Amino acid sequence: MIRLILMIVLVSMNFAQAKTDDCKWDDNIPCVTIYPKYTNNSNALGDKITPTKTIKKSEIDKYNLIDLPKVLNYVQGLDITQSGPTGQQSSVFMRGTNSNHTLVLLNGIPINDTSTPTGAHDVGQDFMFNVVQIDVYKGSAGAHWGADAVGGAINFRTVVDYDKRYKISGNGNDQTISGNYYTRLNDFDISVSAGQHKSENVSALSGADEKDGTNNKTIGVNVSKWYDLVHWRTSWFARNTFTDIDGHSLAIQDGKWADNTFYALQTGLDYKNTSLTFHTHEYDRDYDDSHYDSENYTIRGTHQTSKWGIGFDYKHNESYGKSQWSENTGYGHNLGYFYNLSYDIFSWHHRFDEEHETYKLGFLKELNDGFSISGSTSTSYKDKTQYTAIEYGESQELTFTKNNFATTIFQNDIGDLNTDGIEFSYGQKDFKLFASHLNSKKKEVVQLRRPNWALGFMHNHDFDNNFSLTTNYKYKGKHLDIHNSNWSTISMPETHLLDLNLGYNYHGIQFGVSMLNLFDENYESPHGFSQEGRKFTLGFNKSF
Repeated sequence: MIRLILMIVLVSMNFAQAKTDDCKWDDNIPCVTIYPKYTNNSNALGDKITPTKTIKKSEIDKYNLIDLPKVLNYVQGLDITQSGPTGQQSSVFMRGTNSNHTLVLLNGIPINDTSTPTGAHDVGQDFMFNVVQIDVYKGSAGAHWGADAVGGAINFRTVVDYDKRYKISGNGNDQTISGNYYTRLNDFDISVSAGQHKSENVSALSGADEKDGTNNKTIGVNVSKWYDLVHWRTSWFARNTFTDIDGHSLAIQDGKWADNTFYALQTGLDYKNTSLTFHTHEYDRDYDDSHYDSENYTIRGTHQTSKWGIGFDYKHNESYGKSQWSENTGYGHNLGYFYNLSYDIFSWHHRFDEEHETYKLGFLKELNDGFSISGSTSTSYKDKTQYTAIEYGESQELTFTKNNFATTIFQNDIGDLNTDGIEFSYGQKDFKLFASHLNSKKKEVVQLRRPNWALGFMHNHDFDNNFSLTTNYKYKGKHLDIHNSNWSTISMPETHLLDLNLGYNYHGIQFGVSMLNLFDENYESPHGFSQEGRKFTLGFNKSF
C-alpha cells in the first residue's frame, strides 16, 4: 500500500503542468490562501446543524496552548483526565461518554490506535506544533465518520502553513522550541513544521519523589500544487514521545518508561467538488515490559455540493501486541459508502458499512433578530476490540441560538450508558464563556471522572502600549474516582485552574510571561496521580 501511495504521488507530480493563473505574489505570500476542506460527507446545512467547535492556529497561539489536553480543556462538553504531568496518558470524556467513544481523525481520516485494549486515542501524546486547526464534533457522528464516533469526533487539520515563524519558551523544568518554514518551489507550496517539548516536573504518582520526564518530538511536511482545476496535496507527519512513568502502584515507581511513535502519510487530489485521498498510518508503542503496534490503510472519495453528496471509504488495519502476560494479533477491514441530502430546513445523512447502518436527521430554522433553532437525532456504533464488545448509540439534541448566545440540550444512549445535560455558551472575538451540567450513568450508577458542573472562560485584551493579557479559567465540579489502594469509590474535590499570559510586542518579536495554575491547586485527576503546581514560563516568538 505504501508503494502504491508513493507511485500515486509521483504520477500526480507529473500531472499536466499548467498553472492555475498568472496571479502575482507579494513577498512570497500567495494572493489567495486556499485550505483544502478535508471535510466529512457534509453539506452547507449539515455543517450548521452539527455542533462543531473550531479551534484555529491563531487561537492556539493567542492563549499559549502547547499540548492537546490544554487545548481541549477549554472546549465546552469535554473533560480531560491526565495521569500525571504533561506528556502522560490522557483521556477525553465527551459529553459524559466513555474515553473510547471519541473518534480522532487526521485531515478527515480516523487514526485511533487499534492495538490499544479499548481503541481509545491517547491525547496526552499530541502537541500543537504543526496543527493549523482542530474541529470538535460533539454528539453521535456515526453517519459522518463511521465506526467509533458514538460520543463525538476530533479532527486535526495539517495543511500548508504560509507563515514563517520561530518560537521558544520554558523555565528550569520545561523547554519548548518550535517553528514553521514556508517556501514556494517550482509552483509547489511547501511548509515544514517541527517542535520539541522537554519537561521534568513532578512524579506521575501522588506522594512519590521521582520526577517523571517527557521528551516529545514532532515534525510535519505539507506540499500543495494546483494544476488548472486539479489540486494535489500531500501531508507527512511523525511524532515520538518518550516518557518516564511510575508503575501502577506506589510500590512500583522506578525504571518504568514508554516510547510512543506515530507516522502518517496522506496524498490526494481535488477536482471541483470531488476529492480522492489515500492515507496510511502506523503506531509503534514500546514499554519496559511490552510492545504494541498497528498499521492502517484508508482510501476515501467524496463528491459534495451544497445540497447533496456521495462518497465511500475503505479501511484496512492490522495490530499486534505482546506483553509478559499475553500475545495477540488482529486485523479488520471495512467498506463504507454514504450520501447526504438537504432540503429547505432539513438535512439527512445516511451511511452503510459492511455490517452496520447509521443515519442523522437534522433541521435548522432561522427566525428574526438573530434567533435560530436547530436539532438532530442520530445513530452510531462502536466496533469491538480485544476487551470491548460492539456498542450501539443514539443521540438527540436541541440548540437555541440568539446572536452570540447558545443553549444546547442533549441526550446520548450508548448500550446501557445514558448521558444527558445542558450547555450554555457566549462568545465574541476576544471573550468566550461556557457553563454546563451533565448526568452520566450506567445502569443508574454515576460514572467516574465526569463532573456534573463545569464553567470556563477565555479572554484576550490588547493594550495600547503593545502589551496584551490572555486569561484562561476552568472550574471543574466534584466527581467520583477510584481509590488507588483499595479500589473503593471516593469523591474528588472541585478545582479552579487559572492561567495568565502577559505578552509584549517589540519590533515584531512577541515576548511572553506565562503563569500557569496561578492558584497552585493541589489536585489529582484522576486519583492517585499528581498534577503540576504553579509554574512560570518565559518565551518569545518571531514571524518572518
